[in-house]
Amino acid sequence: MSGLRWSAGLRFLGQLLTWVITIVVMRILSPQDYGLMGMAGVFLTYLATINELGLGAAIIQGKRLNARMLRQMFGMLLAVNCAIFLLCFFLAPVISSFFSESRLVPLIRFLAIQFLITSFVIIPQSLIDREMLFKQKSVVELVSAIAGSFTTLALALSGYGVWSLVWGSLALNLFTIAGLNFIKPCFFLPNFSLNGMGRIISFGGYVTISRIIWTFYSQADIIIVGKLLGQRLLGFYSVALNLASLPMEKISGIINQVAFPAFASIQSDTETAASHFLKAIRLMSLMAFPVLWGISSISEDLVDTLLGDKWASVIVPLQVLSLVIPVRMISNLMSPMLLGLGRPDIQLFNVIVYSLVLPIGFLLGSRWGIVGVSLVWATMFPLVFLYNMSRTVRVLKISLYDVIRQMIGPLVAAAIMYIAVFFISATVAGINPIAQMVLCIVGGAVVYIGLVMILAKDSYREALALMRT
Repeated sequence: MSGLRWSAGLRFLGQLLTWVITIVVMRILSPQDYGLMGMAGVFLTYLATINELGLGAAIIQGKRLNARMLRQMFGMLLAVNCAIFLLCFFLAPVISSFFSESRLVPLIRFLAIQFLITSFVIIPQSLIDREMLFKQKSVVELVSAIAGSFTTLALALSGYGVWSLVWGSLALNLFTIAGLNFIKPCFFLPNFSLNGMGRIISFGGYVTISRIIWTFYSQADIIIVGKLLGQRLLGFYSVALNLASLPMEKISGIINQVAFPAFASIQSDTETAASHFLKAIRLMSLMAFPVLWGISSISEDLVDTLLGDKWASVIVPLQVLSLVIPVRMISNLMSPMLLGLGRPDIQLFNVIVYSLVLPIGFLLGSRWGIVGVSLVWATMFPLVFLYNMSRTVRVLKISLYDVIRQMIGPLVAAAIMYIAVFFISATVAGINPIAQMVLCIVGGAVVYIGLVMILAKDSYREALALMRT
């Protein structure tokens, strides 16, 4: 709870500022700029799944570490990331040709510099997580996020277009590497020997393969939309997905960075791990369903007010994608639990199932444009989630019913809230758009809290108790 408090508190403070800046930047830049960044990011995101080699997870989960092992890991990280940088540099024209967009070449080559930076981030970051130094890490993340956001804003105002996003990303990474190495200095010579690294390489291998496959299915929609529907529609879809995913990325990022080392510390106590896993699902459901379904219910007013008329095509995809994000946030709890308990094999199986089902759905859904792709997320993902969860919880000796029972109260309360917001919006239609949106938010919050106190009163009391703690 101490780690969660610091991570959540300082990250929330940073997001108050960075979300405002992100919205301002969206109003300045065009959908084509975000489409270009999305195309460049697809290839680099795939490579980012292997550049760590799963060593960060191995450091957090491993029971015994020494200086020699850390030097060997540093040697592996240097070798792999230098190779990835060169690969990006020489393959940039090929990727540009795939998307028929020549401007991608310099973008990809410049963004590839971040792989060289990563070599000096993974070890201090993982040691900080292992020791649960979340207060210090949160300060670094806050400063880095602010630096990256202001860099992006300044360059966007100066007319740099998509390059403002590129330089903002680089600034964030540079501040991160400086801050993490200040907290946990890791300045030592690399050792390129692999002797005695068998278990770490095996664990890291499972993690790396899982991340490669996960990235394949999570980026499959971007590739399909960009290739079949074009840069402009990809820009709309990317913004809708980013807006819907913002709470997931920020909240899940906080919880997962705390949950992984926490589960690793109790990996030999299955009963306690099961209790904490169900508690995490209860609290995530209590928070995720009202926030994301609330965004869905006011998406039209949200887009019109914050982004303007040129982003009108974002509204329907945002409505649909926001509905499934709570389930995705709950599904993200499986990974830190499985890795913490030393079961990366089950995590690998889960992502294989996702990757076999969802990309086929995206391909079929693209026939109905970006709305069709969004509907695939909303309909197919929950079904695959239930299947994977039913297998995962066997590790904890609990059932799928135990999991669903934690979700049902907040889900029903959020569904009734959604209907209430619809009627509130219809009742106050025609007034100032901002005032209308505020009334919908306040009214929806009152309805949800009142229902949760009836339908999920134990979870509500638990959340209040944790907040007081």
